[in-house]
Amino acid sequence: MVMRKVLPLILPVLLFPSMVFSQLLNGRVMNEAGGNAAGVTVKFQNRANAISTNKDGTFKIMATKLPDTLVFSAAGMESYKVVITEKNIRDPNFEVVLLNQRKAMDEVVVTSMGEVKQRKELAYSTLASSSFKDGYPVNGKVSGLKVTGADKSSGHGRDFGTRSVYETDSRFFFRDTNSGPREGALAKSRILTAGEVNDFNKWKMWEDYSSNEFKIFSSFWGMRSDNRYSVQLTDKKLNGVINEPVFLINRATKDTVWRAFTDNTGKAELWAGFFRDSVSLEKDKADYFISDRKGNTISGLSEFANGINQLSIDKACTISNDVDIAFVVDATGSMGDEIEFLKLELEDVIRNTMEKYSSLSLRAASVFYRDKRDEYLAKNIAFNDDLLKTLNFIKLQSAGGGGDYPEAVEDAISMALDSLQWNPNARTRLLFLVLDAPPHGEAKQRIQQLTLKAAAMGIRIVPLACSGTDKSTEFLLRSMALATNGTYTFLTNHSGIGGNHIEPTTDKYQVELLNNLLQRTIAQFLYTKECGKEDVKQPDTRQPDNILSVKIYPNPTNGKFVIESKNDLKEIYIADFTGKLLMRLPAADKKGRWQVDIGQYPSGAYVVKYVTVDNKWGAEKIILLR
Repeated sequence: MVMRKVLPLILPVLLFPSMVFSQLLNGRVMNEAGGNAAGVTVKFQNRANAISTNKDGTFKIMATKLPDTLVFSAAGMESYKVVITEKNIRDPNFEVVLLNQRKAMDEVVVTSMGEVKQRKELAYSTLASSSFKDGYPVNGKVSGLKVTGADKSSGHGRDFGTRSVYETDSRFFFRDTNSGPREGALAKSRILTAGEVNDFNKWKMWEDYSSNEFKIFSSFWGMRSDNRYSVQLTDKKLNGVINEPVFLINRATKDTVWRAFTDNTGKAELWAGFFRDSVSLEKDKADYFISDRKGNTISGLSEFANGINQLSIDKACTISNDVDIAFVVDATGSMGDEIEFLKLELEDVIRNTMEKYSSLSLRAASVFYRDKRDEYLAKNIAFNDDLLKTLNFIKLQSAGGGGDYPEAVEDAISMALDSLQWNPNARTRLLFLVLDAPPHGEAKQRIQQLTLKAAAMGIRIVPLACSGTDKSTEFLLRSMALATNGTYTFLTNHSGIGGNHIEPTTDKYQVELLNNLLQRTIAQFLYTKECGKEDVKQPDTRQPDNILSVKIYPNPTNGKFVIESKNDLKEIYIADFTGKLLMRLPAADKKGRWQVDIGQYPSGAYVVKYVTVDNKWGAEKIILLR
């Protein structure tokens, strides 16, 4: 009799854990056209129970532990995995977008005459065998795609770094082997190839180009980048002061000529007359000074050719963990040859970046735009820390509309600056501008104002030029990157994707996977030395090798060091870890010994870059410690 009374009391206690920890997840699954995805199988990984979505794409499933991985799969769609947390349980609008199934492999058929015929109906193309010589593409080495060997026992398998190519009867197939099996569309990323031209790293060359090849475009867009004032902001302990506003001020009128924020190294770029023609500049030989918001000033300024201006302020070293990254993407019809691949690349880049920098509060946003009289002008998803919502928004977009060459670039940038709700306290604010056409000619003044505004908000613009970009647009994009302390990137023909991509006006560049380039660029702009620590680690920034075995000592140094070369050198520069030039040393086609002092800069990694008499670049890293 006693046992009968006790058992009813025991059973609720035994069942209580499952009652407490079982939580209901309500959600909806959509296809990439935005429609309801019915009949999709939804199940938690490593669990047997599974349910299917209803006609309206909705579903309900019990979660017994969190976090846990939810798997979505259906015939004709790419499977997808989402890590479910308490945030998803509480989300009244939890949604997942599934992409239509792409073919897992693609092929390029090489005929007996060496002609490459791509099967256009397939999802993407690859690099054909006729594109290689001695293991490299005939028109340039592709970083991440180096051929390192052949395994004839498996059909001439050749390792391409992060991928493998298998050759059988003149057919080649790519398989992603970067990090094991990847869910859904991520397995098809790492296809597009790209390059970078950072004009801060080759400043003299940019000045030559803007005075010659780009002169007519400079006049058309009303942009001149030849009055540059660089400033290094440090605290009293010589730590770089990050995300601090600085101002270039006309001493006579007291007007602010340019406003910018210091970057992750404590440097800022200020410009006089960026949007003025040479005649008005000649009439206005203004005297400028630099000031921070506390009234600390630098007088007797040096233009960049004469060195970087130094400003030390009394401020405690603080580093924000907040980061904002936005992707502004042209979605007009002319982008149809590349936008589907770009969507996959952006998803992979955003996901990997958030995973890699999990200690940071990283938010993502996106704007897609078309043109006037199209279905829409611009649409966006504002910054949020829910990765899934940003990825859903990107996957729902497609190319369409347009009709003429120029597009509504100015409306997209305006929406990005005004509607995405940027965090003014973020360590880094990046705007990737992905496009293949310029703004309309009548929007020139508006583009100037928006570029000025982006710089004043501390937002770096990083353009990505796609197929069809012309030289005038290239100049505009490179100028916008300079004005906002960004860098210029572009797709190349090496992947075989899309139409023709113009070669950038520069001496040389390195081709790499777009996926690698974007992640490297983000890492380069996020990295900073922790306060009070002698951290000399740095992200991969693609510096050239020390081709002449130039000697540098002592290394590490507390500021002063010696450069020795037994070969004739044409130019010697000191650069920060990103490659941005800080100072120029007199070389004048000579060999010998140079004494250098970088003690006024923050501790960290720097680069000695040099140019040989036959115009080859070399570099050697130097570590500054105190």
